[in-house]
Amino acid sequence: MAKRSNDKPTIIVRRTARGLSPVSGFDAEMLAMMTLGAEFDVVPRSRRSLPQHRTYWKALALVVNATEAWPTTGHLHRAVKRALGYVSSVKNLDGSVSEEVDSISFEAMSQDEFKVYFDRAMQCIAEETGIDPLSFLAEAA
Repeated sequence: MAKRSNDKPTIIVRRTARGLSPVSGFDAEMLAMMTLGAEFDVVPRSRRSLPQHRTYWKALALVVNATEAWPTTGHLHRAVKRALGYVSSVKNLDGSVSEEVDSISFEAMSQDEFKVYFDRAMQCIAEETGIDPLSFLAEAA
C-alpha cells in the first residue's frame, strides 16, 4: 500500500461503476480540496491473492508427490519458471553471464501478473506431466 506523507498526501481511489471514488473519508476530504479540472496520475494496484498463492504451492506439491520427478516443490517451481521464460541474465564478476529465475514474490509481481503466471504454470505442468495440477479443487467441490 502506498505510504501517506504529510508533505504530499496520496489520495487513494477505487474504480466503481460510477467512476473513481475516494476509498476513505480522508481521501474524500483531500480530493475535495483539489481544484476542479485538477489532473492526477493514477497508478493501479491490487493486492495479491493469498488463497491463489496457496493453491499454487498445493498444486506443485500434488505434482511432486504424484511424479517424484522433482525432489521438492521448490525444484518444480524453478523448473516451471525456466520453462515459461521467467529468467534474467546476470553478469558475474568474472565477466561470464548466468541465468537466474525471476521471483514471484508479492513485491515482485502484481496480482494481475501472478494470475497470468499461475494460469500459464498450471497449463505448462499439465502439458508436461499429463497431470491436472488443480485436480484437488474438483475433488473438494
